Amino acid sequence: MNAPVVRSLGTAVSAVALALAVPPAQAQMFHLYLQCQGSIAAGLQPGASAGLAAESAVAPRAVEAAPESSSDKNDYDVNVQARTRAVRSAAKRGTAHLELALRDNNMTAFVQRSNVLPTGERMKYVATQTHYSAAYSPAPTSRAYVDWRGSWLFTWFPPFQKMAVTRFSIDRQTGQLEGEIVGPAGEVLGLMDMQCEPKRQGEGPAPRF
Repeated sequence: MNAPVVRSLGTAVSAVALALAVPPAQAQMFHLYLQCQGSIAAGLQPGASAGLAAESAVAPRAVEAAPESSSDKNDYDVNVQARTRAVRSAAKRGTAHLELALRDNNMTAFVQRSNVLPTGERMKYVATQTHYSAAYSPAPTSRAYVDWRGSWLFTWFPPFQKMAVTRFSIDRQTGQLEGEIVGPAGEVLGLMDMQCEPKRQGEGPAPRF
């Protein structure tokens, strides 16, 4: 075998060995893992959820920053009270969980496991100084969504079949998650309240894109 061929084979073998030695890049793409547990409320009374529906037409209440002026504080308190009334008047309450992996190079949130969002789905999130917030709009052709339609969530509360978007935010200081499931006319179909705990890499399941 002549020298040029030997050198070419040696280079190819070295490249393969190097590729095998480098750990998967995706293991380094996630900067935060969150494990959230709490409850979901559905079957809200029309009177209790009317104010929440009006807020949803603009933005989810949970994404709001802390009030700075006395007027803002009053509005914030009213919103908190409206949410509390809606949850207390809900016809159904269930246990909710959500495990997320966040990556900051393209601002993607990946659903690792959940009973209120389809496992395997990805969505864009927004990070502010106070919150992580995201919205999930189902694509009817998505395999994850098709499988999810037969899950516990829709059997537990069939009106969720009308869901147009699910929005949530997580307080970066307290880990509190607040979210809402919204119908096509902006009506609030359900409310989610969870507490999230950060997990280091290796403490939870490995994300898979």
